Amino acid sequence: MKKAIKKKKFSAVNIISAIIIFFIAIFVFAGFGFFCFIYFNAPEFNTDLLYKQESSNIYDSQGKLITTIGTEKRQIIEYKDLPQVLIDAILATEDARFFEHNGIDVPRFMIASYGYFTGNNAGGASTITMQVSKNSFTSTEAEGIEGIVRKFTDIYLSIFKIEKDFTKEEILEFYVNAPYLGGGSYGVEQASKTYFGKSVGQLNLVEAAMIAGMFQAPGEYDPYVNPDKTNERKNEVINLMLRHGFITEAEANAALKVDVEKHLEKLKTKTNKYQGFIDTVVQEVIDRTGNNPYEVSMNIYTTMVRKKQDVINNFYKNHKFKDKKIQVGIGVIDNKTGAIIAVGAGRNKKTEMSLNYATQIKRHPGSTAKPLFDYGPGIEYKNWSTYTPFMDQPVKYTYGGIMQNYDYRYRGFLTLKECLVDSRNTCALQAFQAVSNNKINKFVTSLGITPEYLGKSKYIHEAHSIGAFSGVSPVQLAAAYSAFGNGGYYTEPHSITKIVYKNGPEEIVEKFNFEKKRVMKATTAYMISYILQGVTPPKVKVKGTQIATKTGTSTYDQSRLRRLGLSKEVIQDAWTVTFTKDYSVAIWLGYDKLTRKTYITNNRAREERKKIQAEINNKIHEKNSKFKWPGGLVWARVAFGTNPPKLANGSGGQLHLFIKGTQPTQHVSAAPKKTKEEKKETQQQ
Repeated sequence: MKKAIKKKKFSAVNIISAIIIFFIAIFVFAGFGFFCFIYFNAPEFNTDLLYKQESSNIYDSQGKLITTIGTEKRQIIEYKDLPQVLIDAILATEDARFFEHNGIDVPRFMIASYGYFTGNNAGGASTITMQVSKNSFTSTEAEGIEGIVRKFTDIYLSIFKIEKDFTKEEILEFYVNAPYLGGGSYGVEQASKTYFGKSVGQLNLVEAAMIAGMFQAPGEYDPYVNPDKTNERKNEVINLMLRHGFITEAEANAALKVDVEKHLEKLKTKTNKYQGFIDTVVQEVIDRTGNNPYEVSMNIYTTMVRKKQDVINNFYKNHKFKDKKIQVGIGVIDNKTGAIIAVGAGRNKKTEMSLNYATQIKRHPGSTAKPLFDYGPGIEYKNWSTYTPFMDQPVKYTYGGIMQNYDYRYRGFLTLKECLVDSRNTCALQAFQAVSNNKINKFVTSLGITPEYLGKSKYIHEAHSIGAFSGVSPVQLAAAYSAFGNGGYYTEPHSITKIVYKNGPEEIVEKFNFEKKRVMKATTAYMISYILQGVTPPKVKVKGTQIATKTGTSTYDQSRLRRLGLSKEVIQDAWTVTFTKDYSVAIWLGYDKLTRKTYITNNRAREERKKIQAEINNKIHEKNSKFKWPGGLVWARVAFGTNPPKLANGSGGQLHLFIKGTQPTQHVSAAPKKTKEEKKETQQQ
């Protein structure tokens, strides 16, 4: 009996051992297979390819070349000519044990791997050697299976190819000479000359720290584009150098106080006439693909309509501005497709990838928010008409405070149409309060607008009713209004349609398809478009075309104006959105910073934006274009007052649009006489 029991135990041990051996064997064979896959698929490490950067081409909507970018400005420098301060800055930032490992920093790699699998970011594990491989021979892919394959390919090349055949000094040469470092410069020598007007050997601690900090994100840390971020990154590098013992605390404290921007050379770059649109495209490519066209060779097919872009360029060239510092940002959207066909990225654009006033600013939209947050949702979800009554009088915010109008006056009983045309703030707040906050959120986010929320909730505060929130860009606002012009359909704004990658054994094509989504009823879109035709000034006209307009103004805090000794009439942002069935054009006018010299008053802005609106829109829009009648609407004449008189046939009252079945019959004459406008609309039905 005892022997039988022993035999049973022995068998169980054998089974467990066999299972363990089986899984170990699988693991070993899988590892061997993975290594073989890496071995046979790894690219050849060819030093001739390190410094060869084929340019990228950018084409307009007709397939005609706009420009070629990424043409190299590079000067190769040897290790012996690198200053120790730059070497120290690079090592502290990228790979402090570079001279100690054989291509992979095992402890750092294990920590980073553990963080990757547990979802805790433990920092990058790539050594300088691995980055040489990644930047020139594999890819920048960091996610999923492709990211894992890329990482182990870099390890293989680093250990068995690069570190085996080259000295540490030669590898560091590869690293500092190969990458794009912003400002059209490749390698540290050219970057040093571009930014500081000196050879790399003459760099001081602050300058070396700035350049060392640019390797991972040259666009983000370009001092001509983002000086504040450049200084933050420079300070990170200084602190890393202190941590790793490359500099003293006194040296670090002195360097942290230096503002890099004050030491920069003036960038001597002649930009392309379409630089604003080029920058828009490049940034979108980076955002959507993670690849920088200055670093990765590609053909990019865009949505730019040259004729429309020339209108914007000529405006910047010929308009008589108040001064040199006032800025204008412009976005032009094709309503049917969401394509960005032209941009005004800013005046006096002298550098590549400088601040883009069409896409990168976030400014308070003022009253241009009212159709989006107030009346659009009311018409969409509560079947409001253009007649829907409001009382223009002081209105309380839900959580305290009083809403006032821009003119501090009140007009009493008004229709929705009058409230929106005259941009009455009190009516806008009432409209906002009358609609479910969740529905307002649904409406505006479907139009690409990002509201501010109170706390962790999705509650939109009531100041949104008059555009007092974190803000929008001209392209973002034009795209939102495009849904009104396009019968309630919205398409994400975009400047690219296709990318063809040029390097590699196979041509890789990436196409972008942007979905057209219905975000509101056609009746809502038409009603807003109809009302806003009443805002368009007489000077804005295109033969046979219906043009709608909404303006907006944001103001400064009065105490801030008093501190600067400025009039309460000084405003912050002046907006104009103009749209037809075909295109939407959003224009922002203002200054980067408020000072005693750089400001604009409300009256000056009102007149200026009318001129700008006419100069641009009269040349952008197509002739004989009218908003499409959607059906589901009826015209009716309505009389005013709490006890309106009966209307005689064809007399009295106002003409208003109603959703079918909602018109107030007790206010409508039995057979009102049709105007010419009504007859035309009836024919369209």
